[in-house]
Amino acid sequence: MWKYELGTVADLADNTPKKGKWKTRVLKAVHSYWSDQIDSLTPLYSTLFFLRQDKYVPGKILPLLSLEYTARESERLKTKVRLLTGTYMLQTKRKNFNQYDINPTCQMCGEENETAEHFVLKCSALHSVRQSIMVDIERQWGAITETSFNTLPVDEQLYILINSWPTLKTFLKTHLSSEFHEFEKHCGRLLYGLDRTRQLLLVTNASQRPPRTKHTQKTN
Repeated sequence: MWKYELGTVADLADNTPKKGKWKTRVLKAVHSYWSDQIDSLTPLYSTLFFLRQDKYVPGKILPLLSLEYTARESERLKTKVRLLTGTYMLQTKRKNFNQYDINPTCQMCGEENETAEHFVLKCSALHSVRQSIMVDIERQWGAITETSFNTLPVDEQLYILINSWPTLKTFLKTHLSSEFHEFEKHCGRLLYGLDRTRQLLLVTNASQRPPRTKHTQKTN
């Protein structure tokens, strides 16, 4: 019980609380402990980068997941969730979690390492997909914030496209608003469209990839 600061057995024996009060006290202590633990550990994991501005609240789901999506929007949400949780397999991630010598360079444009920022905002091979949908995102962002999305720093744009509520909550009263839903709908369209086009391009270019080789062990 020391872990949750609930006192000692002797304390409980001397002053035994009623069942209801004890249950409430335990739940509050456990939730408080793990909320603090999760919030303090989240910044240490690179895969949880896009969740760093969200405070963990037991029993509550992320605002972007609490909206009522259509079947099509729900399908598009998969790409966003994978990016949000750091499980989307980009070339840089494949290099970090693979026994083979993986080239982290973007396999579509070959211009730089394929990070989340490159994939979502910079890859020239995905420009046509990105350009058309970003117009809708810019318009909806302006309607909510009365500012220009395109003037934001690139890293901030990326964060908002993947997890917008930490920023938009200062402009909207509730995450259940139609404005937030509309913005998230466009973000979902963008990420889903980028993902589909990426998969098609990777299949097309598969024959041009260099063969994989295992890491050679260093000898003394």
